[in-house]
Formats: sequence, structure tokens, C-alpha cells
Amino acid sequence: MLFIIDEILEEMALENKSHFSPRYICNRSGIHDLKAVTEYLIQLVGQKLRVTFEVECPEGDSDFAVESPHELSNEKRICHICGVEYIPNPERIWVAFDFLPEYKQYVKKKRNLNPLARNLALV
Repeated sequence: MLFIIDEILEEMALENKSHFSPRYICNRSGIHDLKAVTEYLIQLVGQKLRVTFEVECPEGDSDFAVESPHELSNEKRICHICGVEYIPNPERIWVAFDFLPEYKQYVKKKRNLNPLARNLALV
């Protein structure tokens, strides 16, 4: 399973994908264990990925991002998308990932140095 995820991450880095969820990785890989995929992606934070925690409003919109779910306050907010007033709930947080720039550079350099990989990309 881990090799499949690593391959997909490399493909996505080459495609310049950004801000993706664990569910996207599950859909793209055919892996159905969302928890395992999420846990593996979190292990890659600081090595290949950067993590973002997005707070969901009661209407289901991603209102704002925090560095950590522990940063949430109990202050009322107004969602910048739908305008509903709410108190952020730590159980309603989306996890999203972006590639670290150095990882993207590494993948592109690796692909350019590997002639077999270049030929496979042309197929």
C-alpha cells in the first residue's frame, strides 16, 4: 500500500497538484482505508508534505485554516463563504496536504535523470 501511495504522490508532484485530501489519494489509488492513508500522509509531513487543517462551518464550507486543531477558540465566527454564525468544532476539521517545494524539485530532477522514467511518461 505504501509504495502505491508514494508512486501516486510522485505523479501528483509532477502534475503540479496541490492542496489535496487523503480521500483524493484513496480515490486515485483504489485504497479504501482512509484512516491508514491519512496516517501515512501525516508521517510524510516535513519530509514531502505540508499539512493544513481547515475548519468546517455548520453548512459544510471550509471557512478558515489553522496550523493545529488545538488552536481553535470558542469564539463565535461568521463563515466567510455562507455567512452563518457558529462556534468552531474541533470534530469538524478537514485535513489537506500540499507538497513541500523541495520534494517537487527532487521528483522532477529524479524524473529528468532517469531515462526509463522519461520514456514511460511518453507512453
